[in-house]
Amino acid sequence: MQRKTLINMLWLGVLFFAASLFSTEVFTQNSILENYVQQAIQQNLAIQKTQLQRTRQLSKIDQARRMMGPSVDVSTTYLLAKGGRTLNFPIGDLLNPAYTALNELTGTNQFPTDLENTKVQLTPNNFLDAQLTISQPLIFSAIQSNIQIQQTLLQLDDLDIAIQQQEIAYQVKMAYFNYLKTIEGTRILEASENLLKEVQIFNQKLVKFDKATDEILFDVDYQLENISSQKAALQAQNQASRAFFNLLLNRELDTEILIDESQLDNMPKNSASLESLKQIALQKRLEFQKISVAKTVNSLNQKRIEKEALPTLGIRGGVGIQTENFNFDQGGPLFSVGLGLNMNLFDNGQRKKQLEEIAVDRNILENDQAQLAQKVELEVIQIYYALQSLDSQLAAQEAAEVNARKSYDRLKIKYENDKALLIELLTAQNKLTVSQLSKTLVRYDYLIKEAELTKILARE
Repeated sequence: MQRKTLINMLWLGVLFFAASLFSTEVFTQNSILENYVQQAIQQNLAIQKTQLQRTRQLSKIDQARRMMGPSVDVSTTYLLAKGGRTLNFPIGDLLNPAYTALNELTGTNQFPTDLENTKVQLTPNNFLDAQLTISQPLIFSAIQSNIQIQQTLLQLDDLDIAIQQQEIAYQVKMAYFNYLKTIEGTRILEASENLLKEVQIFNQKLVKFDKATDEILFDVDYQLENISSQKAALQAQNQASRAFFNLLLNRELDTEILIDESQLDNMPKNSASLESLKQIALQKRLEFQKISVAKTVNSLNQKRIEKEALPTLGIRGGVGIQTENFNFDQGGPLFSVGLGLNMNLFDNGQRKKQLEEIAVDRNILENDQAQLAQKVELEVIQIYYALQSLDSQLAAQEAAEVNARKSYDRLKIKYENDKALLIELLTAQNKLTVSQLSKTLVRYDYLIKEAELTKILARE
């Protein structure tokens, strides 16, 4: 009967570990762990990519601002031409009669009277046209709207970085404590294994002195083999946990991990009500801020499209030279100043359709916000009641440890006074070991849920 009781206690310990090992992982404040978190954030490739996107967005903001300033352009054209259209210029028909009359009046041959009609090529040949032009927008409302849009989009990149940092911090802490839980599980199995080996030695003595039959040895051998199998599976999970943790830190997967269990010294106590937790989550979640920023971008886009219907005004001035055959004495300089006004009168309904699309996007954002609110409330409810349950379990485990300690201490005194069997003392010791380690695992589970709540509430 005592042997069966002992074996059942061992199985309870193993089953408790197996059930708790696969629960959601933990996050807590710890100096070693915080260093790991900062290292992971610095090394994370996804965050680095978002930071590069933010740098690109800063460049877009600068580009949008520079569109409000002047622009300077240089254009040069050199033209060689032959043939093409010509202009008949009757210079002979016009001047020869006049010159003849002048010669007769003056009695001289001073003026030529044999000029021929000519044809002038319209396209200039060996022609150089060089212009330096300065342009400055005076009224361009869409440019200002675009600047505001690009500045607002930068906020989305900042929020994405913050959300990624929260997620990476949680993942690192989750992986770290998953690794610690495999170590705790190994300690459970090793304690049970050592106890079984002592039981085996005790049973061997009973068989040797004909106090029991060989069957009592078979059960213990089976339990030892089963624990050996459990330890092998747990070791594989330990290696996988370590590899995943190191992957998050972007380092070699077999790098050793520093162990610090001091986070169990100060258990957090959440005394806030469910409704207050809901309100905190609805106010602080960064996803809500992203939707708010997206709404602002939507509104700015609407204003930009509406302003595209307004007139635009700009000033343009330039200096240049135009000359044939590189005769610069006759080709310049050329100065010009002008105002340019542009206004679209009819766009075939394009702006109207764009505004309809923006209205649809606004409705989609409202729908996303409502869905997110439902999701966040559900997450808070689930975590809240999970914490309540773990609170009760922790109290029960603490009471169980106290009772197991009392039972072990009393049996130890009896055993030392030859008033109790060794099997009774070993059974009590197993109960104490299982209760202590079980309480530790429940505390880990509590910290797990507390970490999930911290993430949901977007708390630092």
